[in-house]
Amino acid sequence: MNYIGEMAALSAAIVWAMATWIYGQFSHRFSALQLNIIKGIVASAMMLVVLPFLPQASIEISQQHALILGISGVIGIAIGDSAYFASLKRIGPNNTLLLESLAPPLSGLLALLFLGLGLSVFNWLGVIVTTVAVTSVMLQPSANRGDISRSGIGFGLLASVCQASGVVISHFALVAGDIDPLVGALLRLSIGVLAVAMIIPFVEKKPFSSLIRLGKGMPKPDKLYLLAAIAVGTFFALWLQQVALKHANPAIAQTLIATSPLFMLVIYKMKGLTISKRSVYGTLVAIGGIAMLLIG
Repeated sequence: MNYIGEMAALSAAIVWAMATWIYGQFSHRFSALQLNIIKGIVASAMMLVVLPFLPQASIEISQQHALILGISGVIGIAIGDSAYFASLKRIGPNNTLLLESLAPPLSGLLALLFLGLGLSVFNWLGVIVTTVAVTSVMLQPSANRGDISRSGIGFGLLASVCQASGVVISHFALVAGDIDPLVGALLRLSIGVLAVAMIIPFVEKKPFSSLIRLGKGMPKPDKLYLLAAIAVGTFFALWLQQVALKHANPAIAQTLIATSPLFMLVIYKMKGLTISKRSVYGTLVAIGGIAMLLIG
């Protein structure tokens, strides 16, 4: 059996964990909408550069499927990613990724209701095991965990709902229109960032001039650091996500992508932070849940 979609989803989880850590360092420098615009413009440019060099990358898309991908971009990227950055700013990367673990069951429910993509009982058990394991790891008591912002939780939940909705809509367009994953990712991202650019003047004062000023004031190492986060977290992660959505059931793909908090443990270890036994056990249980998804 071909596991291209599942492997792409796991790879997306790894690079998204790396990017989330880096984005967390910039979440207090830019607003959520500004950060969304920055990563959208830079990542779109990267995709445009790479696209001509890909073999058999067809850009033929029907108006219907282009519209569907556009709607997916507005929901998943314009609204979802902006909510994600807002949550990241208020409750940090750990809790934000925790709330994103709610996306897999939502994806499964939406896929079942609108696409008729039912999961077996074994698949659903794998979804539950993986999600519970991720949640268990991220909810463990911490001495430095203070009061959690309610608005941060709200934005995190909104990001999870938008992510699940955008995934199911995107899956339909990619499969029904036989669209190249990178082309689909570029279209979603471009329309998503365009929507944010149209909205931001109504919610922030002089957002573009402020964005340029803050960008110019950044030290060169910080600019390279942010560029790395965009390359890894948006360019590669979104591309891998589209590959996963085209070749795997959206609920399974989202469950694998939702293992990002577990890969964050590796980052903690590299940063010299202590990893608890509960984190290790949760990781092993999540791997078991992933195996159930693939076997079932």
